[in-house]
This record gives sequence, C-alpha cells and structure tokens, in this order.
Amino acid sequence: MGDDAAKYHALFDRMAQGAFFQSADGALTDVNPAALEMFGLTRDEFLGRTSMNPDWRVIAEDGSELPPELHPSMVALKSGRPVLDFVAGVFNPQKRHFCWFNLNAIPMFHPGESSPYQVFVTMHDISCHKRLNDIHLSRINLMQYADAHTLEELMVEALDEVERLTESSIGFYHLFDAASKSVELRAWSTNTLQRFCGIEDRDRHYSIDQAGVWVDCLHLGKATIYNDYESLPHRKGLPAGHAPVVRILVMPVKRNGEVVAILGVGNKATDYTEADVRTVTLFADLTWDVAQQKQMQNRLLAKTEELKQANEFLEQRVSQRTADLQAAIRERESFSYSVSHDLRAPLRHISSYSSILIEEYGQALPYEARTYLDRMRGAANQMGALIDHLLELSKVARAPILPEPVDLSAAAAAILQMLQETEPHRLVCQEVEPGLTVHGDAHLINQLLGNLLGNAWKYTSKTPFPRIAVGKSTASGEEAFFVTDNGAGFDMSYQGKLFKPFERLHGSEFDGMGIGLATSHQIVERHGGRIWGEGTVGKGATFYFTLGG
Repeated sequence: MGDDAAKYHALFDRMAQGAFFQSADGALTDVNPAALEMFGLTRDEFLGRTSMNPDWRVIAEDGSELPPELHPSMVALKSGRPVLDFVAGVFNPQKRHFCWFNLNAIPMFHPGESSPYQVFVTMHDISCHKRLNDIHLSRINLMQYADAHTLEELMVEALDEVERLTESSIGFYHLFDAASKSVELRAWSTNTLQRFCGIEDRDRHYSIDQAGVWVDCLHLGKATIYNDYESLPHRKGLPAGHAPVVRILVMPVKRNGEVVAILGVGNKATDYTEADVRTVTLFADLTWDVAQQKQMQNRLLAKTEELKQANEFLEQRVSQRTADLQAAIRERESFSYSVSHDLRAPLRHISSYSSILIEEYGQALPYEARTYLDRMRGAANQMGALIDHLLELSKVARAPILPEPVDLSAAAAAILQMLQETEPHRLVCQEVEPGLTVHGDAHLINQLLGNLLGNAWKYTSKTPFPRIAVGKSTASGEEAFFVTDNGAGFDMSYQGKLFKPFERLHGSEFDGMGIGLATSHQIVERHGGRIWGEGTVGKGATFYFTLGG
C-alpha cells in the first residue's frame, strides 16, 4: 500500500461518519469502525455480505420494509447516479432496536467507463433527531385528537402514543392526592387493557403506603427506572390476572412544585434509558396540560349552555320590568368577563408549546406539521383577540368617566392617518369637518371614533372610489355627530342587531368579531347619549351619535 493509499485509509478509519464500499456485484468490500458501531456488527460479520443478505433488517422512513434493490447503494450502482439524504432504519443486533441513518451513496467509475465499479456510502446517525421528530409529531397529533374526543379517550390515546414511542407494552396514568396520600387510576393504555391486565377487581384508588414500587417516584420526586423488576427487594406481589412485570419507568407530573399525577410505562424489550425519561417527561407534561385544557373546555361548554338557557329565559321575560332585565345583563357581563379570564391559561399553553416547537424544532418538522402549528397559533391568536375584545367591552362598562374638552376633528384625522399608513396603497377620499369638539372621556371617545372609522375603512375596501367623512348635522330631529362611508352598507331590516355583541351583518369577506359596535354603544350610553345607524346595501352606511351634556 503506497503512502497516499495509507493516508487515505487512515483518514477513512478515523472518520466520525460511518462509511463503507460496495462493489458492483453488491458485495460489501470495506467499512470503517464508525459504520461498524452504527450497524452493531464486527468487521468479519459485515464484509462479504450483500444487500440481499437475509440478516439485514432495513425499514423506510414510514416504517415499511425496504427491499434490498431499493437500498441507496444498490440504486446508485444500478442508475449510476448519486443517492443523497436517504433516510432509513437499520436493526442493530447489539442495541436490539432500529437505528436511523441519513445515507449518501456516491457511485465511482473507472476512467472511460459508464458503469460504476463500486459505490461509496457515508452515513450519519439521526436516531435522536428522528426520535424528537416522532415525539413532537405525536404531541401535535394528540392536541388535534383532543378536539374531537372525550377526556377519557384522550388519556388512553396519550398512553398509547407514549407506549409506542418508548417501545413499551404497558402504560398507565394515575392522579395523586397529596392530602389523602393516595393515587387514583385515570387510564390504562389500550394494549394494557386488551393484553396485559385481566384483573377482575380493578380498584381505582390506592394508598401509596399500600402500593408497590411503581409509586417510588412519589417518594423520590423524580423519574424511577427499574430494569430488573424481579430483583427488587421491596416489590409486592401482583394481583391475579396482572401481567408479569419485567421493567418499568414511572414519571411524576409536577405543577407549582407539587406532584399532581404519575405516568408510567413498562415491559420494554430492552432497558429503559434517559432518552425514554425525556420522552415520558414530554408526554407527562403535555397530557396534564391538554387534560386541564379539555376540562376547561368542558366547563366552558357547560357555562355556554347555561348562558344559552339564560338568554332563552330572558327572551320569554322581555316584557318584564326594566330593572329585572338590567340585573340579568349585569350578570351576563360579569359572566363573560369571568369566562374570558378562564380562557387565558389554556391559550398560553397552546401558544407556548407551538412557539417552542417552531423555534426549536421547526427545521426538523415536515412542512405539513409546520403548517398545522401555524394554524394552531393562528387559532390561538384569534381566540386571544376575541378575549381582548370581551375584556375591552367589560372595561367600557365599568371604566370611570373623566370628562374633559376633546378635539373630535383632530382625533378623527389622526385615526384616519393611522389607517392610511397601514394600507398606503389605498386611495380613500377623507373629509373631516373642522372645529368639532365635545366634552367627554378622551380615551373612550378615541375608542369610539376608532371603532366607527375602522368599520368605515374596512367596509369600503371593496369600493372602487371609497369615501369616508366625519362631521356634524341634524338627524332624527337632533344635532348629532356622524361617520359616513360609501362602502358595503347593510340591510336596515337588521338594524336591531347592529349593536349586539357577536352579531355580524356581513360574511367572511370582511374580518371582524362583532364587538366594535357593541363597545361603541356602551361608550355612548356611558356619556348619556345615543347611537344609531342608517344604511343601504352596496351604497354605504352612516352612524350618528350624541354624547349628552
């Protein structure tokens, strides 16, 4: 072997990447130590094999068996073209599980020949990245699953997922009550119920003093791994019908420093490792948060149903005294404010987890998964905006009025300038009558103008020659300020719905949540005035308002 060849082979042997050569007849002719470690084979076991060797167990990225003729080295030899960034799983007999690799197969040619005489293959171990990708895809799937299933079904699905990711055969989830020092069975995985637990008397409550080693994590406050269950001196006997336990991993779920639940898996074919702990930790936390969110949704649905029944009851009593109606409205406003605050916590979790996924693992996620995350964040932002509007509506009803002289003309001009800056491409004729003044709360009046002018700007977006004007005139027998436009307008037969929360007279062609006019109505009433609208479909709308004093 010449000096160059010796240097080349020394470099080949020291590469951190796995690498091997395969001849044109498919025989494996050389391999470096890194590849042997990745494959879990000795040099003698590797050399002389071909891709057709029955001892190879290779799977594609989707988990299906990969035929020998589709191995990247064989494809490169047959086509004469490189095969790059091919992902495959190869069973490692030493580790007793599939390891995932990114492979590049480069065909090599003798001068003047068009068929390769061998192929050079390099490989990177991406098992950790693949594991993280699988975990986060499962987490996304679990959050989507929660939308259309009960809490009980959600818990089972979560256990099925963590059981699959850790290659376990048993999965269980218990709630922990620190006051009574007991645990309550919340769910078993599907596999546990169908194959491993034939206990007839399935007591769902256990005192931790009477439970076995599977509650050691409660005493230790951290994950426990027992890879040789039979050797544990403090283990207790299993009830009749319970599956034999070989090894277990149990993780405590903590919130505010206190253990609230435990999630466990068992009977993996190989020993549990810290990688399994990380997987179970992610799912233990997510399962708790999604379950809490699901319970919040259930309570919200129940409250929504209560609100619906209350509204139906109010409609039947519309002829009753005004005092009764006002009391009911105050109660509903208080309820809406409470519900808005209750929604904050689950939204923060949704936004936080989706942001973490995008920021830390966005590049590793498939395009479809990133799309799902973007949609999830968009939905959370939309719900956040709705909550903000609800809170704003509640604030308006309670805010103290601090009257002062307000230059209505200047305020309107500033708002229109801001709207123009957000859409500089739009050419909108803007007319603001000078010298309009009023005595009132400056913040609330600016909010009122913002709502009315914002609506005018929005509903003229599809008008060829849009016009928006602010002024003062006599309408319905009294002097009033007005905001008018020549936009989409509205059907006057629906005038009674204009100022009701969440009532919208237009479809999805215009954004909105139906809160702006309701808020405007509150502001005007707080100032002792009144507000009304006039419009014609396709010809624009005018909103008049007075502000008392």
